[in-house]
Amino acid sequence: MFVSKGILFVLLIGLLNSFATASTTLPDISPSSLKNSLRFTSWQGIEPDKWATLWLIKRHIAVDAYFLLVPPNTPLADNAIAFGVPNTAISRANRQSMFRRLKSAFDFNDPVLQYIDQIIHDVEVNIWDKPAHPHSMWFETLYRKLQARYKRDQVPIDCYLAFFDGVSRLAKKPNVSADEYSDELALTSLCPGYSDKTNEFVESIDHLLVLREISLGKNVVFIDTRESEEYDEVHLPGSKLMRLRDVNSETAQTLMSTDLVVPYCVKDFRGFEVAKSLKNLGVPRVATLSPNGLKGWLKAKLPVTKPKGLAEPQAIAALMQCAAEPLSCLEK
Repeated sequence: MFVSKGILFVLLIGLLNSFATASTTLPDISPSSLKNSLRFTSWQGIEPDKWATLWLIKRHIAVDAYFLLVPPNTPLADNAIAFGVPNTAISRANRQSMFRRLKSAFDFNDPVLQYIDQIIHDVEVNIWDKPAHPHSMWFETLYRKLQARYKRDQVPIDCYLAFFDGVSRLAKKPNVSADEYSDELALTSLCPGYSDKTNEFVESIDHLLVLREISLGKNVVFIDTRESEEYDEVHLPGSKLMRLRDVNSETAQTLMSTDLVVPYCVKDFRGFEVAKSLKNLGVPRVATLSPNGLKGWLKAKLPVTKPKGLAEPQAIAALMQCAAEPLSCLEK
C-alpha cells in the first residue's frame, strides 16, 4: 500500500511527540497585589483573551497601570506583574480564559464583564458547544477587521482599549443590531490602520490546498499550539504539540526540511503567533488555516484524533483518504 512521505512524517512526529507535558497548577491570583501594581508585562500577541485581560486590568483593577510588551520568548520586564505567559497566575488554564480566571479572582459580578467573558470563551476556548452569546461572531469578525488594518500583529494598545470600551458599551444594549455593532466597533477614524496591506508575512491556506499538498506526497506538518489538556481532548491527525514557549532555534531546526508547516489553535490566534515565530527563525513555508483553526477544520467535518473518536492511526488513515479525494471529503 502506498503511503505518502508527508503522512509518514506526520505519523512519526505524532507518535514521537516530545513537547507534550502534564498540566501545570498555576499560582493563585492575588487581588490585593494587583490593585497596588502599576507595571504589567507580557509577550506581544494578538489573542482576544490577552487584550480583553489587559483592558480588564486597565479599566477595572489598576487604572494607572501601564504595560510593557516584549517579543515572544524573550525575557520579561523586571519589577512588573507578568500575565498571559506560562506558569503565571494570570494565564489560561483548565479550559478557562485568563479573562475569566481574573474576573473570578476579583469576584466581579458586573453584567458587562460577564458579557465579555462569554464572548472570549466562545472565540478562544469553546470547541464543541454552540456559542454562549449570539454576538460572539460579530465580535470576532470586527476584531479581525481591526487587526487586518495593522497587518494583524501591530495594532496599537490604545486601539485595543478603544475596541473593548466599545464592546463594554454594546454589552448594555441587549437588542443591539448587527449594523449598530459594526458602527460601534469600526474605529475607522481613531484606528485607520496602514494603507499597505500587501505581502502578508504569514500565509493563510484553505483546507483543499492542505489536502492537495498531502496527496502530492509533501511533508505537511500540523503544529498544535494549545496546551496539553486541549491537545489530548482533540487534535488534527498526527499533529505535533508546540506551544509558543517551545519555539526556538532548536525546535525550528526540526522543521527546516518540511514542505509545509501548519500551526493551529482553536481560532488561530495562538497559531498565528507560532507561525510568525517559526517564519522569523527561517522555517521555509509556514501557513495558518482558512477558515480559522481547529473550529474551521471541525466545521468542515475533516478527521481529528480524540479519545472517544478516531485513534491516531485511524485518523491519519482517514486524512489520507480525504487527501486522495478532497472534494468528496470536504463538507459542502
